[in-house]
Amino acid sequence: MMKNTQMLQDKAYNFLIEQIKNGELENGKFYSLNQFSKDFNFSKTPLRDAVLRLDEEGYLDLVPSKGFCIHELSEQEITETYQIREAFESYCLEELSEGLDTERGRYYWNKLQSKIDAQREIFESTGDHEAFAQKDYEFHRSMIQYVGNAMMLSFYRKLMYRISQLTGLSFEKTGRMEEALNEHIAIMSAVKEKNISKINELIFTQTRTAKAINLHIIKTKSQDQN
Repeated sequence: MMKNTQMLQDKAYNFLIEQIKNGELENGKFYSLNQFSKDFNFSKTPLRDAVLRLDEEGYLDLVPSKGFCIHELSEQEITETYQIREAFESYCLEELSEGLDTERGRYYWNKLQSKIDAQREIFESTGDHEAFAQKDYEFHRSMIQYVGNAMMLSFYRKLMYRISQLTGLSFEKTGRMEEALNEHIAIMSAVKEKNISKINELIFTQTRTAKAINLHIIKTKSQDQN
């Protein structure tokens, strides 16, 4: 019985995560637990437990008598997210630069290059900022995957999901896609040269640039709402 309940909670959790990732849940809108359970055929208790879990992880806010809504990231949360990203990515790329001569290192080097190629293709053809953002996520995730630390990867994915919508919006900014593409090319060049100080400098610059854009987005949204 307990195992079945956990499976139902996990099913509801995964469904909600996909809804968040795909933009199916509207920002600023409250969803009734009762109505949501009816609309998507979930039992109330597993759904509520899944929402509580997502509330604890910072994806949703559960408000008594109102239901749940998408969690709006604060300036502090965005700043902390990019601080962690900077630390993780710098470490993982340092490790990759030291392991380029290994089979695993060559595999991930090629994987990262393929993500850059995909971004270049999108930039030069459709200019689809959402598709570009997806490849951007895959590029950065691949850095973390190289190290093979499951705990780090799980935590990193959660961080990236939280800012995924803002990341997509940031690539609507004129010139940002080309700028990010060139940043990635420069990062890979530094990795190939095993230039650790350059890797750290480039990751620092990219994360600070992305953070500044995202902070501007939420400030603008806040002003528009007021």
